Amino acid sequence: MKFKIEPATKHDLESILLLNQDSMPAVSSSSLDMMEHFLIICDYFKVCKINGEIIGFLNAIMPSKDYNSEHYQWFNDKYKSFIYIDRITFNKSYQNQGYGTIFYNDLIKNTSLDIACEINTKPYNNQSIQFHEKYGFTKVGSKEINTNKSVIYMIYKRVQ
Repeated sequence: MKFKIEPATKHDLESILLLNQDSMPAVSSSSLDMMEHFLIICDYFKVCKINGEIIGFLNAIMPSKDYNSEHYQWFNDKYKSFIYIDRITFNKSYQNQGYGTIFYNDLIKNTSLDIACEINTKPYNNQSIQFHEKYGFTKVGSKEINTNKSVIYMIYKRVQ
């Protein structure tokens, strides 16, 4: 089995979008246009491939980019130096096998910034919360979006 992490390309976007939509509500819905926009604004946008098949992706954005996300904006308003994980997702048959950790390790290797993310607490995403706590992320805030959705904000502090 040949495993690879590599930069996302325009050719990958349809597969990435399918993975994204299959992972809702853990990640928000997207479109091909938004995925193309991510290619432009993301400072980290990579895919995980096994035997040439895309099984997951992670995209992350540094401050002050053209991205209309209330969660990204929450970090922009409070921090001046970070990289925000907008979304990470995997094909369901490859979840809980260590690929998320491999992606995060690659992101850490490629940035010196603190890493920010938000995680759903309504609906409750226990798998993601446990993963991030185990990885060393700490809660720095929370927000009630509406009666059906709330999130927590977490930061992984780099040891400088």
